[in-house]
Amino acid sequence: MSYKSPIGYIVEGHGEYNCYPSLLSRIVESTGFKIPRVNAGGCGNVIRNLDEQLSDLLLVESPHTVIITVDLIDAIRQNLAENMDELVQILSEQIDKWLNNAQDNERLHPLPRNIIIVIQVVKFESWLISDIEGLIKEGLVAKTTDTIDDSEAISSPDKWLTSNLSISGDIKNPDIAKTIVSALDPNIMRLHSKSFDRFFRKSTSAYNSWLKQLTPY
Repeated sequence: MSYKSPIGYIVEGHGEYNCYPSLLSRIVESTGFKIPRVNAGGCGNVIRNLDEQLSDLLLVESPHTVIITVDLIDAIRQNLAENMDELVQILSEQIDKWLNNAQDNERLHPLPRNIIIVIQVVKFESWLISDIEGLIKEGLVAKTTDTIDDSEAISSPDKWLTSNLSISGDIKNPDIAKTIVSALDPNIMRLHSKSFDRFFRKSTSAYNSWLKQLTPY
């Protein structure tokens, strides 16, 4: 059974959609492989229509692993879940339901080996400010007195990034997204964000497992 790509992502917004290819390449230190993504267009769409997002992703490509990412704070503010545990439970139930139905749909085969949930705490932008020194070094952020040992403790990381970014535009712009990611060190990021550390570990594991199926001997 051959999987065409290591990982397919289901994301809630443009930032993740634009950043993940570069970010994954930095994490696994490799390029040249496909990274299919589905932009659900909001946290609510991921939660309510996850079955559609999964089917769309599988019809485009056959990823070894699917990783679903959702901002925790968005789910809570939209009253979609009260906390991380409830959010994971809701998504897990949606995944199980989809898998049961997908077994009999040959168009979706091969089904992914794993479907993994990564909750972004508090938001995706928390990950982007988890290596402030990298952003400063590349001139994307002016030297600041702010010390961010735990990026997940910043309640509005998107506002912090917007107010401190020295280049015009936002991460919805693919070029801006790539510029920001190129300044970040994933190994530093995971020290300052527990949820990014999970993303890092799960992405690395999925990529290595995909490589093994390409060269099984």
